[in-house]
Amino acid sequence: MPRAGLVGLLLVLGAIWGGTFSLARTGGQAGIGPFGYGFWFLFGVGSGCLAMALVQGVRVTLSRDVVRFAVIGGLFSGALPSMIMFTAVRHIPTGVMAVIITLAPVVTYATALAVRHERFVALRAVGMMAGLAGAALIVVPRSSLPDPAMIWWVLFAFITPFSHGTSNVYAARARPQGLDSWMNGALFQLVAAAVVLPFALATGQFHIPFTAPPAGEMALWAHVFGGVVSQFLMFELLRLAGPVFLSQVAYLVTLAGIFWGWLLFAERLSPWVWLAAAVIAGGVLLVTRGDRRAASR
Repeated sequence: MPRAGLVGLLLVLGAIWGGTFSLARTGGQAGIGPFGYGFWFLFGVGSGCLAMALVQGVRVTLSRDVVRFAVIGGLFSGALPSMIMFTAVRHIPTGVMAVIITLAPVVTYATALAVRHERFVALRAVGMMAGLAGAALIVVPRSSLPDPAMIWWVLFAFITPFSHGTSNVYAARARPQGLDSWMNGALFQLVAAAVVLPFALATGQFHIPFTAPPAGEMALWAHVFGGVVSQFLMFELLRLAGPVFLSQVAYLVTLAGIFWGWLLFAERLSPWVWLAAAVIAGGVLLVTRGDRRAASR
């Protein structure tokens, strides 16, 4: 595929992922609880990935290693970060959530370094520190948030990129040999849905489809559809251009998240948050630059 086509796919993927924060917030405003919303999102995306795998003739043997991999990955890559994001985005600006989520590549490198999955590279270590400095710019200045009381929800939201970052390293190290990417995604999402379902039932948040106001239902099912499409685009970009090219979507997610927050909720971010976004983006650039050099070699 020509590079212009790859860039186009990357832009679409960034726009979809950046819009998820606003969709989750819209669903919450319509009265769909985080656990109910999370179950249908995870179940819908997992079912879509499973359908794609079956259409391509992919099969998997549920060995002990595969089951253990799916349970751990589904918990820390799907259930935990999704539920935290779906909850936090109802209490903080979607643009701030979009900036926070960009820390995932920085956390991935830090985790990989801690478990010796990656070697130490000074430039990438500087990028990691820049990412942490950007995070501090969100939580330290009292004027960075519309309401200082949001600080606790922001700290809660930071669990999302940390969960994604650590689960990325786990998935790279523990993935059973021969497990297809589509089936990998299906197992993670469906296990995550199974984890969330009891919480939805116990808290009375289980959502019966098409009983919420139209805006909430449209947001939920658009989120599910976008999740399946984004999984397809992610795997295709990995196949066609590799992980280094795909990593650049982090910048687009932040910009798209801020744009959708401004368009749908008239959000205005403080200069501190814009500065944090710039510092974190610089950190991600330094962290991924090492990947580019390795790829070129």
